[in-house]
Amino acid sequence: MPDRVVAAVVTYNRAALLSETLRALLAQEHPVGRVFVVDNASTDGTSDLPELRDDRVVYERLEQNLGSSGGFARAVDLARAADADWVWVMDDDAEPPHDALTHLLAAPPAADPSTAALCPAVVSPDGSLQLGARGHFRGRPVALAEEAYAGGYPELGFSTFVGILVRSAAARATDPPKPEFFIWADDYEWCLRLRRIGALRLVPESRIVHKDVGHGVETRRARFFNRALGWSYGATAYDGFWRNICGVRNYVWIRKTYEGESAAGAALTVAQFIVKALMYDERPLRRVPWILRAGLDGRLGVFHNISPAEWRARVQRGEW
Repeated sequence: MPDRVVAAVVTYNRAALLSETLRALLAQEHPVGRVFVVDNASTDGTSDLPELRDDRVVYERLEQNLGSSGGFARAVDLARAADADWVWVMDDDAEPPHDALTHLLAAPPAADPSTAALCPAVVSPDGSLQLGARGHFRGRPVALAEEAYAGGYPELGFSTFVGILVRSAAARATDPPKPEFFIWADDYEWCLRLRRIGALRLVPESRIVHKDVGHGVETRRARFFNRALGWSYGATAYDGFWRNICGVRNYVWIRKTYEGESAAGAALTVAQFIVKALMYDERPLRRVPWILRAGLDGRLGVFHNISPAEWRARVQRGEW
């Protein structure tokens, strides 16, 4: 009997990208039984996409934008309740080639019940590997080295949400991604819990294209330090700084919860975020109080989120 697979897809205001994702899922060589699409209250006509009218697609539009974390929490919850063996998780900017699922299910770890999830290699549209999408969590996320993709099925510490294929039994054995995270580090946290159930394995012969990568911008300060230090960091535009606020808080919470980081260690972690802002970002001094507050919230487990719309309104009003 063939493996039964359902997909869990989250979208927000990217109708064109979602259309490509759905067409790719519905055209898989190994069929996807159902595709659960959770829409974070899009306003760009997403609900009118013809692909959403396919009988295999289950579409749910949320009343408000709950962030990627809230969207994935809902999508995974829907998909794991289905009568299926696997849940294939991805954003609306992912496009699996027609044989991606075939390669995942044909890999030896798929037949091993101790495997909790299978992870295809993530590539850019030009075919280059996106190394940061797979790796280990050792106090911080460490990207898997390129040579690890040469063969075998190495165990991973984390996978982003781009194409991770989770055994349904593992998805049911732990809670979905934490909705209160809103955005960033929710994938790391979920993987840390999935690893308590079984191994996460890279399947390098399976690939998935990830089109929309990063939110970094180039500033003169960033160019200077990257050139001087040989780094490749990007700055964060101030109108997108709400993501960083979530990221600092969530990261500090993860380190305390899963690694027992002390208050002194958390202070050092937050200081690193502040130094990065001072080195790379425009208007860095305006960011420092937000970073400090986010770090404290992470230590205390306080998850008050500022929506993108609310942040834009604050910026327009000059409220920092």
